[in-house]
Amino acid sequence: MTLETVSFEGHDCVRLEDGDVTVIVTISAGPRVIGMLVEGENLFAVLPDATLDGPDGERFRFHGGHRLWVAPEVPSITYRSDDRACAVTEIEGGVAVEAPQDGARLAKTITVRSTSQGWIIDHAVRNATPRSMTVAPWAITQFRTGGEAFLPIAPRERGPQADRSLVLWPYTDLGDPRIRLDRGEVRVDAVPSGAPLKLGAAPGDGWAAYRLGKHRFEKRVDVDPSATYPDRGAAVQVYLCDEFCELETLGPLEVVPPGETVTHREHWTLARATVDETS
Repeated sequence: MTLETVSFEGHDCVRLEDGDVTVIVTISAGPRVIGMLVEGENLFAVLPDATLDGPDGERFRFHGGHRLWVAPEVPSITYRSDDRACAVTEIEGGVAVEAPQDGARLAKTITVRSTSQGWIIDHAVRNATPRSMTVAPWAITQFRTGGEAFLPIAPRERGPQADRSLVLWPYTDLGDPRIRLDRGEVRVDAVPSGAPLKLGAAPGDGWAAYRLGKHRFEKRVDVDPSATYPDRGAAVQVYLCDEFCELETLGPLEVVPPGETVTHREHWTLARATVDETS
């Protein structure tokens, strides 16, 4: 693996290369994993102009790619700007990029490492406030539209009792033709339609995937069925709007004392899409 500092999409970044895959992490803001390039194509969405209203009149800039938020989604905590330079530490196989504490006094770190089985993305949120907070790490990856998202919701038990839930957000229309229910999974055609949608699997099988052209990206997490998760237990989620499609994973809700840290790990793999997925 090689590592170097570069400029990418208007950001100071660190570029990590491993074989045919290039991963680019911002260090002038974020941190974000703003690029996953294969054969010169960035699978991630780049969103220099996308913003939302944050607290105290500030704006949160999405930038695109992969970011770390905290749940539950409370604007005064979640939507804090992170447009500040980050500290970078080189580690074996990758980098750790730590942002200064934000307006909610949370300090976030994303660590990216290449392994023989793909990429490991570690997320850490440190509580720098003088009080305990109940939060869950929330890892969000934004992709270019034009592909297809896969949300598994396979049977977990045999017998007469309910064993899983499909979680819906208020703006999701189950009659939306982009949603397709297959046995054991939900597929979402990531094409613009003017209306957003969001679905979650509870407790979820611990993975979600996105197919764009001939490439399939998959992220995996460990899910604890006995733990309490935000969003009615949906540990894995898909969000779609006209500008991007998101694969999202969440850790359990935890009480984080002052000075303590909560962590969340994702495993990323990239492969060729199967014939069935590209048809």
